[in-house]
Amino acid sequence: MNTMNMKQLFLSAALAMSLAPAVLAQNGAKLGHIDRQRLLLTLPERPEAEKKMQDFAKTLEVRLKAMGDEYQAKVADAQARADRMTQTEKEMVVREVNDLEQRIDSARDKAQEDIAKLEEELLKPMVERTNKAIKDVADEKGFTYIFDVSTGFVLYFDKGEDIMPLVKVKLGIN
Repeated sequence: MNTMNMKQLFLSAALAMSLAPAVLAQNGAKLGHIDRQRLLLTLPERPEAEKKMQDFAKTLEVRLKAMGDEYQAKVADAQARADRMTQTEKEMVVREVNDLEQRIDSARDKAQEDIAKLEEELLKPMVERTNKAIKDVADEKGFTYIFDVSTGFVLYFDKGEDIMPLVKVKLGIN
């Protein structure tokens, strides 16, 4: 696709997106919006989930620090003994240090994966709970569309209703 076609496609998409709210409003569509990120931050279970994630991250950090300390000690020891080691001993130490570096890198990658997995595990029930409350409010109040303004895809909104207060009531949040 050449540059001219790309520009035309982009302009057409932008025009369609800018006209969509007017067309929807004319067709009787009821529009609502919510900042779901802000909603998730107000959930009463959020602080406990954050504490669990922080505690888990600290545990992993302690393990990685211990591995880093072991690495530093091994390197310092090798440097102190370098002039008294044979070539074979030097090669063995270099292999050990390289192996330790790889284990540290692997442990760091695994720690990041584990933190992401725990975060997903802890957030999933909150997301499901808020999704249900949003859907319930939309059904009860006759909304056709609810936009999540926290995603950054909604660049402008003037019409429509902020359903945050209604969803908070549905979730039992003050």
